[in-house]
Amino acid sequence: FIYTRCLTYCSLLGGEFAQLQTQLATPIKEGKLRLLSISFDPTHDKPPQLAAYLEIHRDHGTGWLAARPVDADALTRLEQVFGVTVISDGLGGFVHNAAIGIVNPQGQLIEIFPLGDPEPVGRAVLQYLQ
Repeated sequence: FIYTRCLTYCSLLGGEFAQLQTQLATPIKEGKLRLLSISFDPTHDKPPQLAAYLEIHRDHGTGWLAARPVDADALTRLEQVFGVTVISDGLGGFVHNAAIGIVNPQGQLIEIFPLGDPEPVGRAVLQYLQ
């Protein structure tokens, strides 16, 4: 979960996703996997901002999508499904932490990894795909 105006955690997540895109290139190419960055700021994160986020973080052009809920109701549903809470920081941004979640084909969150080392995420994904 990201928002494109974030210069801290969300920027780091973008870098880690770029590394994962390289590490997981084969299952991505085979259509077995997609990386997904979801914005929790639908007011500011429109398609151009999401595309720029991918470009800034060196998206390879395949297998990594950036998306957003279309409105506040969709954001609320997203928060409920994944157990996240979006809290305004009162300065136009958000108070948040960062993690990478693995979601199975049924849309269930099955594992969460802390920010800082994408290698274990990639290994876990490859193991789930076996």
